[in-house]
Amino acid sequence: MVLDDKALSIQLHGGCDIEASLVSLQTLADTLAKNPIEGLLMDYSRYELTFEMDEFSKLADAYCTEFPDRFPVAFVYRENQVGRAIYMTRRLEETGRPSRAFDSADMAMSWLQDQLVPRVMPPSGGPGQSGTSLGAAG
Repeated sequence: MVLDDKALSIQLHGGCDIEASLVSLQTLADTLAKNPIEGLLMDYSRYELTFEMDEFSKLADAYCTEFPDRFPVAFVYRENQVGRAIYMTRRLEETGRPSRAFDSADMAMSWLQDQLVPRVMPPSGGPGQSGTSLGAAG
């Protein structure tokens, strides 16, 4: 769902394996590279995060390398996901991508809207565009 043509909000349900999650993140990164979306809200509150920490680290790597530079990401999480939420937001912050985790979508969207800055779209294949470092899952 696109909000105000500036922020993309995605609510995940159920659960998934790591390979499918990495493919989905690559698809999302490709979408962000081709559209002037200025921020992302990822709602994991109805998603079962069952990945081991080394697998979850691969997801963090994808967020940190495949998403546009300085691209803000807000996460919504359940109480039992707080450790992973902290890990993800720290990793993104370390790469210059503003990130915070919240226990409600309203609070996350409020923070995200304060972070939105119009993106200048680089030429196709230029810096800030999605790469292919994730490759094929498997």
